[in-house]
Amino acid sequence: LQKTLSLLLLSLLILLGLGLVQPPYGETMYERFQRQHVDSKQRGVTSLYCNTMMQTRGMTRPRCKQFNTFIHADIGAFNNICRTPNIRCKNGRMNCHAGALRVTVCSLTGGSPPNECKYQATQNCRYECRGSFRHVIIACEANPLVPVQFDG
Repeated sequence: LQKTLSLLLLSLLILLGLGLVQPPYGETMYERFQRQHVDSKQRGVTSLYCNTMMQTRGMTRPRCKQFNTFIHADIGAFNNICRTPNIRCKNGRMNCHAGALRVTVCSLTGGSPPNECKYQATQNCRYECRGSFRHVIIACEANPLVPVQFDG
């Protein structure tokens, strides 16, 4: 029985690693994209904005994410980008699309190294921020096409 459970656990871990099983919290790729990159109600380009958004959006646990781009647009703007001609993504797939949008880039300036205490790591992540209107590349999937990954 113990050997069977060990094999089952190993199989589940392999499937999770390959991305074939939904995360336990049930977040789709589209929902993850929205959580990590979409803020249609930007409140300003300050370090406080980045520090708050990175923490509330779950990108400081279990370790500080090095950088993240928040895109300040509504779903209509993303739908328009997903309708542009396909271009090659960094991973070689041909499901990326390009457009220009207002963004805020949050870059890690300091934080504690990852450790066993997730809450301690969360409290020590510090970010600086840069806002701009720039060219973005987004991977889109499904029918109808929705954004699933920020490619650059």
